[in-house]
Amino acid sequence: MKKFLSLLLFAGVATMPMLANTTDDHDNRLYFTIDSSTDLSRVPISFQLENPTISITAVEMYLTLPAGVEIVSSQLAERVESTHKITDGDTSHGYFVSVASEAVDAFVGTDGTVCTLICDFSKLQDGDYSISASGMFAVGVDNESVTCYTATDQDETMTKRDGTMTGVDAINVDESEGRLEIYDLQGVRLKEPQKGQINIINGKKVVL
Repeated sequence: MKKFLSLLLFAGVATMPMLANTTDDHDNRLYFTIDSSTDLSRVPISFQLENPTISITAVEMYLTLPAGVEIVSSQLAERVESTHKITDGDTSHGYFVSVASEAVDAFVGTDGTVCTLICDFSKLQDGDYSISASGMFAVGVDNESVTCYTATDQDETMTKRDGTMTGVDAINVDESEGRLEIYDLQGVRLKEPQKGQINIINGKKVVL
C-alpha cells in the first residue's frame, strides 16, 4: 500500500508530499507519555520512539486533548539531530505534531523521547480525562526508498485531583527491579508488568 506523506524532509522545502510504502509489520513503537505534575500549568506530554532495528528520520501524529487544555510550548528532546525540526498546531483532526529532519538524518539511538509538549491543564475541574493519539507513524528513508511504519492509535486516561495531575509515565523497569509494587487498573497486585497495558507501578500509571 502507498501513502502520501507531508513532512519537512528536505532543506528549503516548506512542506513536500512524498509517496511512501506503508507497513504495520515492524518492531518500531511510537507512543506518548503524560508525566505526573503538581504544576498544572506545565504538564509535559512526551512522544517516545522505540526503533531497535530500523533507522527513523521522522515521526507524526494527531493528539486529541480535553477541551480547555492549552499548549504552552513544544520542544525537541535528546534523540534529535541539529537538522530536526518540530511542526505543530491545531487542525480539524486534532493537535498535529511532526518531527522531521531537513537533511533526512536519522534520530539518535534506538529508544527515548523525540519531543515534548508543555500543556496547561489548570482550567480543568477535578476528574478523569482522556487523551488520545491517532494517525501515528514513523518514517524511514534508505537510498531514496521511503517507508511509513504505522502505529496503533493510543487512548489514555489521566486524573486531576487536589491540584495534582496523574498521567501515564515511562519507567525503566530494569533499573527498578526488586523495588516495584505493580497493580492492574482493578487493584490486583501483579508479579510483573503487563506489556501493552496500563499498569500502576509504585503509585503511578505506566504504559509499557
